[in-house]
Amino acid sequence: MAPQPMSSDRILLIEDDVRVRHELRTALAAEGFAVSEASDLGQARAAKPEEHSVVLLDLGLPDGDGLAFCRQLREAGVATPIIIVTARDAARERVQGLDAGADDYVVKPFEIEEVLARIRSVLRRARQQVPQTIHRVGELWADAQAREAGRNEERLDLAPREFDLLLFLLQHPGKAWTRDQLLEHVWGIRGGIGDSRTIDLHIRKLRKKIEDNPAAARFIATVWGVGYRLNDEEAAA
Repeated sequence: MAPQPMSSDRILLIEDDVRVRHELRTALAAEGFAVSEASDLGQARAAKPEEHSVVLLDLGLPDGDGLAFCRQLREAGVATPIIIVTARDAARERVQGLDAGADDYVVKPFEIEEVLARIRSVLRRARQQVPQTIHRVGELWADAQAREAGRNEERLDLAPREFDLLLFLLQHPGKAWTRDQLLEHVWGIRGGIGDSRTIDLHIRKLRKKIEDNPAAARFIATVWGVGYRLNDEEAAA
């Protein structure tokens, strides 16, 4: 038998179902990945997710909810790609998972090849990212590496997806985006399967934190019949 290719990538597998964990561990090892295992959140924290290449995360765990754990990692600045692997298959739950900061979402029962393909995909995206920089438009700025944002010298207290949304808009000032486009580019939801109302909700929350008067927004403009636009520096001045 030919030896399996070795990989320097480490996968943290957080799964309480012994059968599923064994199936994933065997497949990952066969692909040459180094695998760390955790059956609950306590073990997951001890395994140091930030030191891994990808986290595979179940949601229903004995000592807590994986969704909250995902959100906590992002709020702590952990940028490791997270793929949720769960039996929760409602569109609303997919949106919640991606909104919490997950990079992808796989529903059980799954084909093992699909999970492997999604791991390869998030690893490619992570490696193709341009060097992290501070993006600034007028008074607003966001540091993609530190996951910090602010208005002039004032730091903004943003939830993970609020930060992602602001960062994306700062990267494309003056361009109008539809709600479906924002769901695709910021949430990673394609094909219109998400609820576009989540965009309106996050825009409202973001405006409350960056605008002097959210009812007369100066930075994030509503483009009627289209969606939203971050005004360029001149328009926001």
